[in-house]
Amino acid sequence: MKNIILLLIFITKPLFAEDPFGAKKALGSKFPGEYIGAYFQDNEKIKYGLQIFALGDGKFRAVGYNGGLPGNGFKKGGKIERVEGKIIKGKSGIERIVFQNEEEEAIADLKDGRLIGREDGEVSARLKKVVRKKPVIEIK
Repeated sequence: MKNIILLLIFITKPLFAEDPFGAKKALGSKFPGEYIGAYFQDNEKIKYGLQIFALGDGKFRAVGYNGGLPGNGFKKGGKIERVEGKIIKGKSGIERIVFQNEEEEAIADLKDGRLIGREDGEVSARLKKVVRKKPVIEIK
């Protein structure tokens, strides 16, 4: 019986050690994961969900969802934004990723589970890291 239990633990362990946001590729960064909070646009506060995936070599992908995270406020057909960036050295105790596409640049600073997003030097988002029991992965 003891051997059967050990075999079950050995077989099921990879299921519980899942790394949906690529944290193993993040080189010690605390960025990978999910965030919920607000995005500020045109003097409007929009409920916003954000997933950050580590791609390796200091690179990350952010996927933003107007309305909240998938399965927690985001509605199918809603606005989804994807952007890639690279981690750079931030001030002491702060991690920083610079996200850039053809049109604009955004900076994400993370400290103590709180993410502040900036565009053109202005605060554009305030989010808090959340841990869900069953995270919903990126909508394709």
